Amino acid sequence: MTRILVTSASYILTDHLLSSEGNSCYNIFKHLGKFGYYFDAISAQVKVKKPLENAVFHQVGFFGTSPTAHASKKYLSHAEFLTRSYLKSMEILKKKRIDIIHHMLPAVYNQTFSLLALLGKTKTHPFIFGPVSTHFYPRPIDEKLIGKFTSKLHVKTIRNCDMLIAITDHVKKLYTKIFDPEKIVTIPLGVDTNLFKPSKKKLNKEYYELLFAGYLYKLKGIEFLIKAMCIIAQERKDVKLRIVGNGPEKQRLIKLTEALNVKGKVTFQGFVPHMEMPKYYQNCDIFCFPTLGEPFGKAIIEAMACAKPVVASNIGGPAEIIQNRKTGILVQPAQPELLAQEILSLLNNEKMMKAMGANARNAVIQKYCWEKIAEKYHKLYATLI
Repeated sequence: MTRILVTSASYILTDHLLSSEGNSCYNIFKHLGKFGYYFDAISAQVKVKKPLENAVFHQVGFFGTSPTAHASKKYLSHAEFLTRSYLKSMEILKKKRIDIIHHMLPAVYNQTFSLLALLGKTKTHPFIFGPVSTHFYPRPIDEKLIGKFTSKLHVKTIRNCDMLIAITDHVKKLYTKIFDPEKIVTIPLGVDTNLFKPSKKKLNKEYYELLFAGYLYKLKGIEFLIKAMCIIAQERKDVKLRIVGNGPEKQRLIKLTEALNVKGKVTFQGFVPHMEMPKYYQNCDIFCFPTLGEPFGKAIIEAMACAKPVVASNIGGPAEIIQNRKTGILVQPAQPELLAQEILSLLNNEKMMKAMGANARNAVIQKYCWEKIAEKYHKLYATLI
């Protein structure tokens, strides 16, 4: 049995809450059990209903902050978690035989670092960092100033790695500027295709539904989807838009629907628990992802797993996930006229819409189901043992 110490397994390690990182870590551990891997995983909080036979979860806690907190508080909270993680890691290393050390998540570009690596405690073990992502969102000046310091620690951590994991080829390309490309492997995030799957029920609806799901942040580009909805409503009276999620843009977006006279066509669903999301994907006809910048796009593969075609921005992660005109349609970001045109092209061709949905489901099974992701991790770990 190969023992792996995961020095950072997200802020919230969970099997049921809405946490992309926490769910990803849990599923990686779960599906690697069949390959003989045993994990000691450290997280700030552990919210797990179904413990794993091949993993022990260590909760170290931290005071935490809200998304709107001052940058100094957020970074202090992050530093506290990494410090507690370091102390727990040293305790485990003294008590147990460990074969590989893996800093898993969070691993956002320029923000995350490993004290184990910086203090030379990983030299006696193979050390993996990632999956790393990027930070597309513009940050306030206070975050930029602190980021200048943490980015140096991030780079030093990377240069102490034996292997680095990137979530997309685009992210991999960015990291080749500071790290050996031969030591970077691309492993995307995955999706539970047994949970996110097509509905067996035949839906009898009086209208077609477009769906967006995610954090309501300006760079998600939701305003352009609402503007596209205004154009669509002029041609089709049988189309509605559902927006799932909360965030700082919500009130502004509600006012936009009122200004464009589409308030009756747009439903703001609010927060939906992760385990309830499949029914929203299943009930929609087209999933829309009008982002202005996205390193991956977990919601995209969840919708695809439910056999839904996706219309998304031709940028970052979405551009790698979607096979244009086969599993979905890629459009230039911030172009509501083009977005409306492509959505209408699908709505007006139900045969194509269903074919794309079927292709999307097959693509996810081939590349993004957790079984496939686990195989990639197994292959990586095997090279370091």
